[in-house]
Amino acid sequence: MAMALLLGGCAALPSGDAIVTSSGEWLSRTGEAIGAQRERLAERFSRDDDDLAAQEAEVEALLAQPWIDPLTDFLEANAGEARLAESLVILSRERDRRCAAIAEEYAERPASREALARYRRGYLHSCPADVNAFHARVREEEARLAAVSTPAPESREDESESRREAQAMARRDASDCYLYFTIRNLQQAREACAAPAEQGDARAQHHMGSLAELAGEREEALGWLRLAADGGDDSAAARLEQLSRAGGGETAEAAR
Repeated sequence: MAMALLLGGCAALPSGDAIVTSSGEWLSRTGEAIGAQRERLAERFSRDDDDLAAQEAEVEALLAQPWIDPLTDFLEANAGEARLAESLVILSRERDRRCAAIAEEYAERPASREALARYRRGYLHSCPADVNAFHARVREEEARLAAVSTPAPESREDESESRREAQAMARRDASDCYLYFTIRNLQQAREACAAPAEQGDARAQHHMGSLAELAGEREEALGWLRLAADGGDDSAAARLEQLSRAGGGETAEAAR
């Protein structure tokens, strides 16, 4: 009886040739799938390599041209691109070098409203701190000439230009914050991120939280991450939740 069942069961099995044939077909299909996946990955990485090569060519072109603003535009557009970190460092240093050269040139010029207007027109976008410093020189010179201890009241036009300077400074601070964090210059990132974070920039607040966490300053990290999460930064909210769960108890309650 047992032998009959065994023989019956064996009769239900496919032949050896059938097993070999079906296995070969399966391996063939598997090989085709792997090959197709390999082609897709190769195409993807080829596109990535092409994109990176194009961006590197753009960096070389930026360094070859004489203007400052194109450097600033590239830095601001790509401040979060970690794979371009090396290029961002090079362009940032070159931008700062050019701004410093212009600042030295204007340091030799009379501190006049005319010179200030030219400085603003040409370099406020990329070198706002230097323009602001020259503006301070102009105000000091005007106060000296007027023989008063405090600067004269600003005109409406000057107030408007001062606001433009402040806005340019804020934009540059935020851009530097993102840039330094991306290239992992953590000390400068913390300095650059402080002002925009205080002014409510959620991304800068998230960076400040990450920097505080790296420094082992847990409560400060939670505070910045909470602000960033309240400002709509979803990744900051996720990290805040992780830290809250890890801390437990009072820390978790404080993070809510």
